[in-house]
Amino acid sequence: MSGPSAAAGLAELLMRGVWLVEQTAYEVGGRRATAGRCRDVAEALDELSAALREHAETRETAPVPGENSASYGGTDA
Repeated sequence: MSGPSAAAGLAELLMRGVWLVEQTAYEVGGRRATAGRCRDVAEALDELSAALREHAETRETAPVPGENSASYGGTDA
């Protein structure tokens, strides 16, 4: 992923991930989560993780002038 539209797509994917985790937490807490559901959620989170790592790689190779990850809680200075 690269570029503004890719970043917007990743942001949307992250918001869906938040919703998915919240819903799954209720299901697990209420003992309603099936094994299949747990596997599906784990797979979706793996895909989200891969997309986020890919985005991080593009940020490391093409930083935006005036920005650094420290402003977002990162360790870059």
